[in-house]
Amino acid sequence: MMEELEADKIHNVPHPRKNKTIYGHNSAKNLFLKSLNTEKLHHAWLIHGPKGVGKATLAWKIVKLLQNGFKTFEKVDQESQLSLISKRIEALSEQNIFLCRRQFEKSKKKFLKEISVDEIRKINHFFSLTSTTSNYRIVIIDNINELSISASNALLKILEEPPSNGIFILISENKRSVLPTIISRCRILECNFLNFEDFEKAILSLNIKNLSTEKLTKLFHMSNGSVGKALEIEQHNGIEIFDQLVKILIFDIKKNDENIWELISANHGFETTKEYHKFLFNLLLFVIAHISKSLATKQKSFLITNDYHNKNADEKYFSYSLIYTIIIEDLNEALKVNLNLADILFTTFLKIKKITKILN
Repeated sequence: MMEELEADKIHNVPHPRKNKTIYGHNSAKNLFLKSLNTEKLHHAWLIHGPKGVGKATLAWKIVKLLQNGFKTFEKVDQESQLSLISKRIEALSEQNIFLCRRQFEKSKKKFLKEISVDEIRKINHFFSLTSTTSNYRIVIIDNINELSISASNALLKILEEPPSNGIFILISENKRSVLPTIISRCRILECNFLNFEDFEKAILSLNIKNLSTEKLTKLFHMSNGSVGKALEIEQHNGIEIFDQLVKILIFDIKKNDENIWELISANHGFETTKEYHKFLFNLLLFVIAHISKSLATKQKSFLITNDYHNKNADEKYFSYSLIYTIIIEDLNEALKVNLNLADILFTTFLKIKKITKILN
């Protein structure tokens, strides 16, 4: 059975609206409940935080909470037998909910890069429809960082004069790219990286095959407590690639150019080579930052078994910092002018090789 295409969904993982439990984010949940139970509910909420920590899950839990008339999030989590309203919400057939997200362009067989102004204009039509089954009409935008400029301006106009029964839930990974005038009309719900306990519960709930305790702990450290990031790492052999990068970076000068090109030429389950190369660039940056931090603090890493805390640690720390800066510049330049990332990666590895050779 072909997986349903949804722009706001992680591959091979249920959509956040179908998640049975939300882990962590107690401060955000309590702030929302305080507004719900002690005052008139604010009309616009910005759920902000890193990618993959459960922002969308929280948004859909809020939707189920409001539409069912529940007073606690525990009540939502305890829906072993979903109410008719919750079933309609999960099926996207609840008439009082409008989900705004990037659309799939059938002619090009890919999702649009932005949420268009036409999608935002549909909100006005949504509120023009008569509702007899709910006190709230809820709009979810996932995510607001993907709005086009004209779409952002159109949303601002709606938020300036919100419908009396309207609730807006805006999901964001980067508040700095959101119009300040939009932020000023929202209450902020901060969602931070999960601690290990909540991260472990969330990962185990997904029933991932062959997940040892060691692998789970590595995923936590590599993702910083982001379930979404951990899933991307796990699905695309990120731990294996991490180990390969470490062997190259920790002065393994016997690693020849052919081995490096083999790593660059792989795909590891990504739909496009560009997506894989972005993933590889980001993983390379993470490895270098991780080594630099370990050298600076003089603490051995759980992720790296090689002993690299020997002489000239300060010089090595400086060199890795230099490599990090070089890679950032290479990546930004490549993306700016749409260069072939494979060629840029190979050149970057040659620079790394030269610097690490000097250190030896």
